[in-house]
Amino acid sequence: MDKQTTTALLREHFFPLLKAQGFARNGDVLRRADDPVVHVVEVVHQPRRGVFRIDVGVHLTLLGDISGHVIDPTKIREADCAWRSSIIPGFRNNHDPDFVYGSTAEEAQESVSFLVSEWDRQSSAFFGRLATWPQDFHEAARAAVVDPPHPAHLLTWARVAALAGDLELARRCAEISLPSVPERATGLRADLEAIVNEPSTAVPQLR
Repeated sequence: MDKQTTTALLREHFFPLLKAQGFARNGDVLRRADDPVVHVVEVVHQPRRGVFRIDVGVHLTLLGDISGHVIDPTKIREADCAWRSSIIPGFRNNHDPDFVYGSTAEEAQESVSFLVSEWDRQSSAFFGRLATWPQDFHEAARAAVVDPPHPAHLLTWARVAALAGDLELARRCAEISLPSVPERATGLRADLEAIVNEPSTAVPQLR
């Protein structure tokens, strides 16, 4: 089967499910916004490989884009989001996000049907923890200190903490990150050191 067949099946079975959950569709990108929180679902097709995937993202418009500029919540893509993941079919392993088009209409239907059956469980686990500002994000930032992610991600959590008014937590995120910063990541180190010295600098200055 092909992209056209799969898209028709997604339009019939998957997109209505998301619409009922508050997502607005624009092509292969669907968004649900509750300012300043934006949830994004993006269908990514790879016709040459005969697969598609469902990428999901969460962003805070308060963070702006990667350059610190104001971001339009009606145009944000999954790649623009601070927190990103994918729906995992689990056919081969627990991390491969590819759904196959299949070689027959029946196999294409099976892929989309499985996606629909998995959607609520996996999307709730991802979106549910980052749904309400500031409570969910502040809680997640506190959890990041307990189980630290990559320093670049912890920098994001430091900024979230500062936006939530918790400058002590912002400083703590930065302090934990610094020993793990790669030697060549001089920009990341400078950002973290600035937060340690003055946590208020963690708050993005949107332009």
